[in-house]
Amino acid sequence: MNSGPLPIPEACVAALAAIEADPLDPGPAVETHLKGCTACSEARVCFLAQEDCPEVLAPAGYFDRLPSRILRKLPARPALRHRLGPLGWTAAAAVLMAVSAGAFLAGRANRTPYVEATLPRQPDILELSTTDTPFHNHEEEAAQIQALSPEEMKTLLKRLDTAPAPAR
Repeated sequence: MNSGPLPIPEACVAALAAIEADPLDPGPAVETHLKGCTACSEARVCFLAQEDCPEVLAPAGYFDRLPSRILRKLPARPALRHRLGPLGWTAAAAVLMAVSAGAFLAGRANRTPYVEATLPRQPDILELSTTDTPFHNHEEEAAQIQALSPEEMKTLLKRLDTAPAPAR
């Protein structure tokens, strides 16, 4: 049950009016009031903080010279080629060669021999489809046979005559 803002004492109202008029020099009566009233002294600090002051301008060329000034303050670091002499580079190259040669020889020593199974060479004349689809009509193979030239057809028939019959 809020009945509204709390009433401000008359002394504080007069002090706030004087602070609002001139926060730097409110007068001797307000100064004595500010020593005892913390709310009014905080209000004076807020008014002083809100006082307008001109912005400080940077000198001409300040931001142009800023990166060079920052770089001058950083410690100088010698380049890598100065820190690592020729002996160091030689040692690094020797280690790299030893590691790569060891890896190559380890790969050759542990390599299993390749065994490849080879099928007898099929004629290039007839390419059979190897799809395993049910209810597949073999029209593709018939179309390939019809597209053969007479010489290719004779070669195919000779191969079929000499091939053994498949077991069922």
